[in-house]
Amino acid sequence: MERTAPTVSSADRVSGTVVQVGTVRGSVTLPGEPRTPVPRQLPAPPRLFTDREAEFRSLEELLGEVAAGSGGRTAVLTGTGGVGKTALATRFLDQTSPAFPDGALYADLLGFTEEGPADPSDVLDAFLRALGADPATIPQEFSARAAAFRSHTHGRRIAVLLDNALSEAQVRALTPGQGAHLVIVTTRLRMPGLGLDGATLLDVRPLGQDAAVDLVSRMLGDDRARSEPASARQLVSLCGRLPLALRAAVSGLALRPHQPLSRLVTRLNGEKRRLAELSHDREQSVNTVLTTSYEPLPEPARRLYRLLGLAPGRDVTAEAAAALLDRDAAEAEDLLVELVTANLLEETTGGRFSQHDLVRLHARALAEAEEDESRTASTAALDRLLEYYLTTTAAADRALNPDRWHLAPVFDRAPERAFASREAALGWLESELEVLRATVRFCAATGRHAMCWQLCEALFSFFVLRKHLLVWREVAQAGLASARSLGDPRAQARTLSIRAIQHLHAQEPDQAKDLQRQALELWRTVGHSLGEAASLEGLGVCELARGRPADARGHFESALAIHTRLGRNRGIALMLRRLGEVSRDLRDHSSAVVYFEGALDFFTETEEPYVRAVVLNGLAATHAAAAEPVRTRQVLEEVLRLSDRIGARAESAGALVVLADLAETGGRLDEARERLSEALTIYTELSSPLAARTRSRLDRPPYA
Repeated sequence: MERTAPTVSSADRVSGTVVQVGTVRGSVTLPGEPRTPVPRQLPAPPRLFTDREAEFRSLEELLGEVAAGSGGRTAVLTGTGGVGKTALATRFLDQTSPAFPDGALYADLLGFTEEGPADPSDVLDAFLRALGADPATIPQEFSARAAAFRSHTHGRRIAVLLDNALSEAQVRALTPGQGAHLVIVTTRLRMPGLGLDGATLLDVRPLGQDAAVDLVSRMLGDDRARSEPASARQLVSLCGRLPLALRAAVSGLALRPHQPLSRLVTRLNGEKRRLAELSHDREQSVNTVLTTSYEPLPEPARRLYRLLGLAPGRDVTAEAAAALLDRDAAEAEDLLVELVTANLLEETTGGRFSQHDLVRLHARALAEAEEDESRTASTAALDRLLEYYLTTTAAADRALNPDRWHLAPVFDRAPERAFASREAALGWLESELEVLRATVRFCAATGRHAMCWQLCEALFSFFVLRKHLLVWREVAQAGLASARSLGDPRAQARTLSIRAIQHLHAQEPDQAKDLQRQALELWRTVGHSLGEAASLEGLGVCELARGRPADARGHFESALAIHTRLGRNRGIALMLRRLGEVSRDLRDHSSAVVYFEGALDFFTETEEPYVRAVVLNGLAATHAAAAEPVRTRQVLEEVLRLSDRIGARAESAGALVVLADLAETGGRLDEARERLSEALTIYTELSSPLAARTRSRLDRPPYA
């Protein structure tokens, strides 16, 4: 249903920049968004597991110390790639999960991949979100983020698995706060510094021969290992007694019960000679086995394996694999399952498939060794995958903010996919975030600049909502650099504006203002009115953030004139809200009320409940500043009702604080204390910096 903004006839609508300033509190919380459960992030433990009794005993001793109240403990599992460190850690933590009722966190630190190592600040961001922190309140500075993580985990009984660590600094940065926690680190490097810090260092060696033969026998599920003991011993020797290599080698035999072990041993010996240039025996064992497992596969599965080694990102879904292969999703999933069956791929949670880093390197080497014709086909396959990520991201953006105007050509096409809800779109974007980040890097590095800047725009609404500020900074920088490489002034203006808004969300209004000025000049040069209005609004928001509402007014009025000329009702309503903020900050309360109420005529509860709650909070703050307690309370009651319905908890907390102010002014201290306590509970659960301010207020007279 079309809605009418004040003084303007019905027309198409467009959204502008939405950035909260002034006394409007909180962050974007989507309607119906569930509260975060206790995190259970550990990968699934291996189905078959053998040996490791000594390592289990050492870990059990550490857990006993934790349970006895000795504080947190750290174990560092060191060993070569493929030796089974992660399998050991996940098996142990799975069996002891009741000891960690407050959750289990997992991070792959990417220490031995081409994409890595992971930035500890990014990992902290992910951990804080998993623990229920409001994204808008997560600090940007690394030290503050680490402190927030320690605060959020203080006193909690949690497990943390840090996989594939490259340095001691990575691990130290991710240590929880004081409490009954157990941190397990896996790494291929020795880290004596962590031992000096009090960590227990465990050397995870290849399986003993008997244990390795036993694992082979259990994987085969028959008596071939017992009936061919010499071949079984030779097999485990060729595989370096590494579980990763053994799984890959035996996977084909498990499906061929009549094939003797001796035939596999003969093939492995031949491959070992062919790969004799490899320098390390264990690396040679893994590569030999992977090649032997790869070659019997049908060509479609082999091709998918090679392409996955080239694709950006470390995992895929069946839909992404379908784009890569130009097949339907069902066929692609069948091929993915073939690779899982061959132990060349791992199926993880959420319908995703990932490669061990050694497997990925092997697949990439095979792909890069292809002849020129096959390389052309590989390039076409990668382009299809990138197009899938771009178009699906654009579809998600449409679901998040259907009224926002767009510049990227991808939005001019009919969408191939429609998300059923904003929540579904957000879920897809969150699950694909690291892959999309890798895709942006890949596009920038390979000269696919048009794809890069369009991805930057398509991710805009997601970043505004979810506040992945470090990833946003990286994506915005790459998008702007690509737009400049293309020499496209419209793309440059759009990415300059996006980069400016990222600065504004990062509390850097001076940098944001400079970039918006550059964008405004380009928009005017190319004659793009909507872009001009967006940058004018952005400049006004920068001035509000800098505490200069009088300077902001002219920018908002100019943007309002453009939206009025174009008949853009939503843009008009947004500018009324902005002018309300200006008037409020200038203490022109009567004008502020008129502006806010004009915006409320457009932002109805049915169609835009969250923006309505934000505008209502601005109106309530205005009534409070004008010493109108009855009106203030009436508006705040609506804010609380609406915020409770849609799950906008930060808006609820802001309303509770203003209600506490009213009660304190009226001498109702018990009511004020109750309201502040309610707000403190919400702010604490959201990890909001306002929690400290509210707690400090409760600790001072008249409440102390």
